[in-house]
Amino acid sequence: MSEHEDIFQEYYESQSRAERIAKWHDIDRDQLMVEYQMLKENYDKLLKTAARISKLGDKAQQKLLKYKDLMDTLRNLD
Repeated sequence: MSEHEDIFQEYYESQSRAERIAKWHDIDRDQLMVEYQMLKENYDKLLKTAARISKLGDKAQQKLLKYKDLMDTLRNLD
């Protein structure tokens, strides 16, 4: 498993569990609500993780563009 898949391992497992539960025909309402709550909590954590990753990517892109502009400016000094 690659490093980026390790970050999402918990979510892969949650998705796999949800798929298995969807096939259950004898699940009662209370048990379904417990499973739904767990799925919702994992989704909330996934959303926060995705937002953090996106923010880090945006910051990295801004830095790269800043350095690119600096390099272009230095090249034009010659």
